Formats: sequence, C-alpha cells, structure tokens
Amino acid sequence: MKSEQELDQLTAALPREMQPTQDLWPSLEAQLPERRPVKKRQLLRINQMLGMAAALALVVVVGWRVMLVPDDSAVPVAVKDTTMPDAGAVPVKYEMTRQFETIKAEQLAQMAPHSDNFGDWQYQMASWDQAIDQVSGALNYYPDDPRLLAQMQGLYEQQLDYLRLIGRVDSTAYLMGEEL
Repeated sequence: MKSEQELDQLTAALPREMQPTQDLWPSLEAQLPERRPVKKRQLLRINQMLGMAAALALVVVVGWRVMLVPDDSAVPVAVKDTTMPDAGAVPVKYEMTRQFETIKAEQLAQMAPHSDNFGDWQYQMASWDQAIDQVSGALNYYPDDPRLLAQMQGLYEQQLDYLRLIGRVDSTAYLMGEEL
C-alpha cells in the first residue's frame, strides 16, 4: 500500500487536462431525432387562442357571479304592483326579537346582586347581543331562512338560560332554591 505522500506525488504528476482522441459530436448528432423548427405563426396563433379562452372564462365567471349576487342598485325604482302588503303581518324576526327582549328585560329587572363566580357576565351578554345582531343582519337579506331563524332563537334561548342561572345563584354562591 502506498503512503499518502506517494499518492499526492502521483496525482501531481498527472496532466491537468486531457483532450479526446477524436471528436465525438458527429456520432452523437447522428443518433438524435431530426429537429423541426417551430413556426412563429403557430406560437402566435396559440397565444391568441389562449388569450381568447381566458377572456371568455373571465366573462363567464363574472356574469355568473353577478347573477348569483344581485346588486341592490339593480332594484327598479318604480314598481308596477301597487298593492300594499298586509299591515298586520309582522316578520318573524321582529316578533321573535320582541318576545325575547321583553323576557330579557323582565329577568334583568328582577336580578339581585350577582355572584362573582360568573365573572364579567355583562361581557358575555354583550357577546350574545353581537351574535344576535349579526344573525339579524343576515335575516335582512334572507328573511325567511329557517336556519337563520333557528340560530337566532337558539342565541336568545342561551342568553335567557344564562340570565336564569345567574338569577338562581345569590351573592354568596349558594343556590336560592332549584338545582342548577
């Protein structure tokens, strides 16, 4: 086995560059498939077709979007049907709001000083009020949507249940009667 120094000397003695004995390109070129030049007109025509397809897709998507979400300004000013809706008919949203807000006001008026076990209960009430306002806003766009009405009713019921729970607990955190 040769030492490291002997190997270093042998590698230093090797030539830095080697030239091939013959030019290998002609044999490689003969093995390649024949190349056909691409015509510029074909590329131009493909680009034009892609541009037209993209423009058509944009028009279709925008038109479809406009049809799904009509703009409020598109409502005609003059309405041909001049019949007035029944004055006694109150939308469900307003009736539900009136009922729950009445009950909520009664419960808040009857509340004694609350326990600190509930933390900042007014913040919780404000959170429910904010959620109710958001559902109410959605009901302005979809007034008869049963899911939105059910969600609004559920939020009101949660809020009233929370008020009942606070009302049942006195300031020393003992129950005033019924079990929680």
